[in-house]
Amino acid sequence: MSRSRVAMSVGVLLLLASCLLPCLPLLQVAGTSLPYQDPTPEMLQQHAANVAAAERRLAVCAVVAAALALLGLAALVLAYVWRRRRPPAMSV
Repeated sequence: MSRSRVAMSVGVLLLLASCLLPCLPLLQVAGTSLPYQDPTPEMLQQHAANVAAAERRLAVCAVVAAALALLGLAALVLAYVWRRRRPPAMSV
């Protein structure tokens, strides 16, 4: 397997991972942000703490996903450059 094909595969996998990484924390934020029907003040404090923690997890996952996306794009660009520099195949 050529290095351009490996770089392309790695780039696609990194881009896919960057798209899927924030999905679970986003669903957790959506689930925890729903308020209780008749909450006590203690429940409101706990709910606010849970929502803040879920939002922090989502922010961290978004930053990691952005870094993975940049690495994936860099790998795809590298694969493109390597493929363009390859000498043309000789036909027999």
